[in-house]
This record gives sequence, structure tokens and C-alpha cells, in this order.
Amino acid sequence: MELRWNLNDIYTSMEDPVLLNDKKKLFDMIHCKAEQYRTFFAGKTAVADKLTDYLLTINQINSLYLKLAAFARLRLAIDTADKAAMKLSQDLENIMPKLSDINLPFLRFLNSVGTLDYYIEGHSLLEEHREILRDLSVQAGHLMGEEAEQVVSALQPSASYAWEELHDELTKSLIVDVHIGEEIRSVPLSVARNMAYAQSQELRRAAYTAELKAYRKSASSMAACLNSIKGEALVTANARGFAHPLDVTLADCRMERRTLDAMFHAIWNALPDFRRYLKHKAKLLGYEGGLPFYEFYAPVGRFTSRFSYEDARTIILREFSRFSEDLGAFAGHAFDHGWIDLEPREGKISGAFTCNLHAIGESRIMVNYTGTFYDLTTIAHELGHAYHNEVLKGRTFINNDYTMPLAETASIFCETLVTNAILKQADTEEVFAILEHNLLNYTQICVEILARYTFETNLFEKRRERPLSVAELNTLMLDAQKYAYGDGLTGDLHPYMWACKPHYYFPDFHFYNFPYPYGLLFAKGLFAMYEKNPGPEFVDRFNRVLFATGASNMDEIFAIIGCPSDSLEFYGNALRLITNQIDAFCRMNLPR
Repeated sequence: MELRWNLNDIYTSMEDPVLLNDKKKLFDMIHCKAEQYRTFFAGKTAVADKLTDYLLTINQINSLYLKLAAFARLRLAIDTADKAAMKLSQDLENIMPKLSDINLPFLRFLNSVGTLDYYIEGHSLLEEHREILRDLSVQAGHLMGEEAEQVVSALQPSASYAWEELHDELTKSLIVDVHIGEEIRSVPLSVARNMAYAQSQELRRAAYTAELKAYRKSASSMAACLNSIKGEALVTANARGFAHPLDVTLADCRMERRTLDAMFHAIWNALPDFRRYLKHKAKLLGYEGGLPFYEFYAPVGRFTSRFSYEDARTIILREFSRFSEDLGAFAGHAFDHGWIDLEPREGKISGAFTCNLHAIGESRIMVNYTGTFYDLTTIAHELGHAYHNEVLKGRTFINNDYTMPLAETASIFCETLVTNAILKQADTEEVFAILEHNLLNYTQICVEILARYTFETNLFEKRRERPLSVAELNTLMLDAQKYAYGDGLTGDLHPYMWACKPHYYFPDFHFYNFPYPYGLLFAKGLFAMYEKNPGPEFVDRFNRVLFATGASNMDEIFAIIGCPSDSLEFYGNALRLITNQIDAFCRMNLPR
């Protein structure tokens, strides 16, 4: 089995003539089309031809760009000092703003042509991209005037983007003084936050206390950043005809608010079960009532079994093949043909990811495999992403661009296949460890994200009136945490969670939080359907769902499943898979 990936199918080196030619072709095309599109979309003649030209152009540009960008990213992932890859990445980043000179003229043209279906009928390429064209038409309908868009574009680097950068610098430079007995450890914020996972209860509590104290040094500046970014979002959303910044994100996700409301309603119904989990963990750690906030990540339970590379391959191929022969064969091909970089080594970044190489119809997966259960399920998870890419590879690049709430569909499904199989074979101590690992993750995704969504919703409503003080932001955050966690957590909670989470400061993606629980519950909802009716019929439906994700809205995808996108039953069935694990966990005691 190959332990390192093979990138030669992309480019053989940074000096590969094919790479140099692709880069030149990309840059020439962007400049040429930007110049041509200044006048190309004048008038309403030859509408179908102009739509076709844009689709062919943007597909080719993006395919070339991502092939080059992927090669740079993959090289840097295993050698962070690769200067040639850094330069390629920077060159690509510098050229991409030029795309606005291609996209904006097209969007203004699209907004002027009226009913799209009239022009789409009878043109196979346009029919293939019908949903994308509809999305772009909606986007075009929300454009401000040309001069206003230019002003906003020119101002953002000195406005919201600058505030985001300032917050990032404040976070990176924040030093936390952690007191352990007579010793004081001065550490960066990221190190202090990671102490929440420490074995020592004293260290966990001390790090939490010190973290909250440290925020006082820069909270006023962080509040100014947050108020400015959210204030700009309200103004620009309104100027573009949106009632609320949430509506901008929902449009990007091709989702109706009723769908989102149904998902959160189902989570609300399950909150008593999540609180049961937290209280049982508290009891196991020796606390009465709820779990102290600083003990949320306290490690309990151990999974001691180790899995060799070959063990991982065998287990994954076995469980994938039980689901479908195609999935098993695909994973086998990935293992055997240099798609996966497994081994940790000097210069390689931490973590794991999957890179879609649409231009060559393949993927590459990076993990840092050390033989743990969690490493094993990470490979299964990333292979799920790669399988999603495989199902979509017959689509054009634009029709590969699935939305964030659907990005984890295949990955979580595949991870669940393997996790459930290991749970059936594990001993009591290992079952306990797996359940604790899963439930901590699910609680973060469902309950914590409910708190963050609630906070951001209330923040926008208050920000309509005026900027909020640090004290007001803290109160909003504590109220949101109490709403979500109830009596599952005790103590002072975390009033500065608004300061440490970068998602709140993304100028171009507000409510970045909700796609996480949605992605989890969508995948788990499909898994609940699979458990009820396994077999070829479900496998076919599952593949059709994956194939539709790049070019369909949420209602169209749920039509494949056979239920409405706001079905409380669907999300309830998904959560039942989680609450069943809570039931099992709450019957267990801490292994000795």
C-alpha cells in the first residue's frame, strides 16, 4: 500500500511545461475575457449564445485555476517551506480579483434579459446549468448600481476586511497568563484554549479562568471589529434588497428559511437529551448537577487498540463494500494508486483534508495516521469526500460546486459506516470512549452552534439600533449559551465566545455556523433511511443525491429522498441516532 500520494497526474514538478502553459493560458484568458466582456454583453441580442460563452469561459477558468491552486496546496501540505509552491499560490491569489471584471458585466446582462427559461430551452449546455443560471439570476437581481458596487468593492479592503484582519492580529497576539500553583505560564491564546483537553482538572480550570481574564486586554478593540463588520453587513444586505444578512447566506446555500427553522426546531426538541449527556459526564467526573463549563472537553475514557495501515485499509474496504461494491472498489483504488498521503513527517502540516482535482477526475487525501481509532475514522471521512467528488466528476466544474450545508454528506455517512462497525466489536471500555468522543462532537455541532446562531441573530437585531458595548456582547453570549445548554452546563459559561471565534468576523459569510449542524443531520438523516431500508435501491438514491448537490436547491434534493426539506420527521430521525448513543452512554460508568 502506498503511504505517500502521487501528484504526477496533476503536474510532474513546478517547472513542468504543462504547468507553465496552463498558468499562461489562465492568465491570458482572464485578461482577454475581462477586456472582451466590457462590451460583449451590450444589448439583448443572441442571449443564448452569450449565456453559453460565459458558462464555457467560467468553467474553463475555474478548472484551470483550481488545478494549479490544488497542486500548490498539495505541495505546501507536505512541505511548508516549498517556495515555488508559495509563489504559485500567491500569483493565483493576485489574479483572482480580476474575475470581477468578467462576472459583473455578465450579472448585469443576466438581470436585464428577463425570463431565463425562454432562452434555456433547447440548449443542452444551458439546460445542464439551469439551476446555476437561476442562482446567478437571483444574485444579479440583488446587485446595487454599478457605481455603488464599485464603491463597496473599493472600500471593503479598508473597512470590513481590515476589521477582520485586525481581529485576527489581536487574537494571534493575545497572551494568556495561566496560574498553576506558584507557577505562571504565559502562553498564546490558542495554547491556553487547548488546555481544555488536559488530563489535569487544575490546569483545565486555570486555563479557562486565565483565558477569560486575558480577553479584557483587547475586548474593546474586538468589539469595535465585530460592530463594524456586522454594521456593514446590515447596510449592504439592505442595499442589495435582502431583508436580513441571514437571507444572503440562505441564498448562497440554496435553502429556504423554513428548512433551516425545521432543523433547529428538531435540535430544540432534542436538547433535554444533550443535557442528559452533559449531566452524566458531570456525574462521572464527580460533580452534582450540570457540567462545569471548563470541564466540557475533559478527557474521559480511552480507546487503546491500534490499527496498522493495512488494518485501516481492510476495515474501511470491508465496511464500504457492505454498503456498495462501487464504494468499496473506489476506496481500494484510492488506497492503491497514490491518492492518500498517510504518514506524518517533518514539514507536513497537521490535520486532514481532501482536495478535489476535477480537471483530472481524481482526488487527493492528506491525513497524519498514527494508528488510533480516530485516525482510522478520519480516513473513512476523507474517502467519503473523495467519493462525493467521484460521483460528480461527470459534471462541469460549475455543477461540482455544492453548497456548504451539503459538503459533509458523504464524509459523515462513510465515517458512520466504519464507526458503527467498530462499536459492534469493541469492548466496554472502548465503546465508552467512542460514545464520549462522538457525543462531545455532536454536542458541539448541535448545541454549541445553536448558541452561536442565537447569539448572531440577536446581535444583528441589536446592531440595527447602535453598536454594542463589551458588556452587552457578553450578556448576549451568556443568554444564548443558557438558552442552548440549559442546566447541562453550570458555572460562568464563556461570555467572550464572540471574541475568540473567527466565524463572526467573516465579511462575506455571515451565519457561517448553521451549515455544521445541517450537514451533520442531513447525513445522519440519510443514514437513518439506510438502516431502515438498506440495499441497492437506497444506494442508487444516495448516489443521485450526491450527483444533485452541485446543481440543485435543497427542495429538489429532498424530492430525491422523498420528503420535504422542512420535514421534522427527517431531522428527528437523524437526531434519534444521536440520542440512542446518549441513552447507551448514560447507562455506563467510567471504566477503571
